[in-house]
Amino acid sequence: MNTLKSLSGVGIVFAGTVSAIAGMTVLPASAVTFTGTGTGFNIPDNNATGASSTITVPTGSNFSITNITVTLNNLTHTFVGDLIANLTYVPTNTTVSLFNRIRRHDGIIAANSNFNGNYSFNDAFTGNLWFVAGSGVGTFDIPSGNYFPTGADSGTLVPILTSLGGSQTAGDWRLRISDLSGGDAGSLGSWTLNLEGPPTAPVSVPESNSVLGLLALGLLGTAAAFKRH
Repeated sequence: MNTLKSLSGVGIVFAGTVSAIAGMTVLPASAVTFTGTGTGFNIPDNNATGASSTITVPTGSNFSITNITVTLNNLTHTFVGDLIANLTYVPTNTTVSLFNRIRRHDGIIAANSNFNGNYSFNDAFTGNLWFVAGSGVGTFDIPSGNYFPTGADSGTLVPILTSLGGSQTAGDWRLRISDLSGGDAGSLGSWTLNLEGPPTAPVSVPESNSVLGLLALGLLGTAAAFKRH
């Protein structure tokens, strides 16, 4: 009778074990990313409105932002001191600077450097557009590479994440490039937006009450041992 009673108890414990393990809680995975590519455009000369291109992040790719990289692909222009490039998160109308009239007050030689390549911008990058633009002579092409974002008339880092860190990703992202002085032309081939952050759709793991399930499994093993005895 004692053995049968123990086995009956085991059945009850085992049912509780299944119930406990079936209960789940959720924890975030390490990181997710979104990468989108926008169309290019010609940059109108001496036009403060400039030209723009939009990348739309779908709702299904929504998460909170911890890192942003913007890449301008095949950007060409014959006078970097003319140009302003901004990124706007349209749902909140939040705008951040990629660069703004590089070295325009530092003399014709520095501001006359050219864009002619692919240029990526991220707060953590160490490349300094202002320094590189001033290192050439005449029609110097700024090398393709990774650069930190800068603001108006300054080579100082202006972090993108100060304004956009923690924002959601879903919605329209607009790149705008303006030319504020006449006499030079340029164009953008395309642009890429890369966003990183923790997912809002979490990964399931056993919740705390599964500890009861593990305890139940131990009791099941103990009951089986009693039966053998």
